[in-house]
Amino acid sequence: MPEKASHRVNFALVRIITENIDLTPDSFEEGKPAKINTGLNFGIDTNRNFVKVLYKNTFQQNEKNFIEIEVACIFTINEESWQLFSNKEEGKFILPKGLAGHLAMLTASTARGILHNETEGTPFNRYFIPANNVNDMLPSDVVMPLENH
Repeated sequence: MPEKASHRVNFALVRIITENIDLTPDSFEEGKPAKINTGLNFGIDTNRNFVKVLYKNTFQQNEKNFIEIEVACIFTINEESWQLFSNKEEGKFILPKGLAGHLAMLTASTARGILHNETEGTPFNRYFIPANNVNDMLPSDVVMPLENH
């Protein structure tokens, strides 16, 4: 897709999957400092014009996980945009950084809500996924192979 081209991308969220949520009270000590690790991954389904965004957060104390959450959001992309993002000659699907960041932010927000719901009424409820700019995790466009796996 040309860099300066203006194109409205229509997409829809079609599925939310809680891939994993693991709460481990035995690895948690009240009042101790905790750190958070974040992961982000993308995949595509070329048969259905789907983009999958996988967002993972792990909360740790003393190098032991006490909360692990992994959420996927599946988005469908309209056909015209899908074709613009597909480079069949090079066998690549190129998701523009801005759109990838937007889809990632939607997925992070979904994970934040799931985590709140799953920890409500527990000491873990005070740990939440920060509202950071997920775009900072993406140095450039997201490039994926076009073939299905």
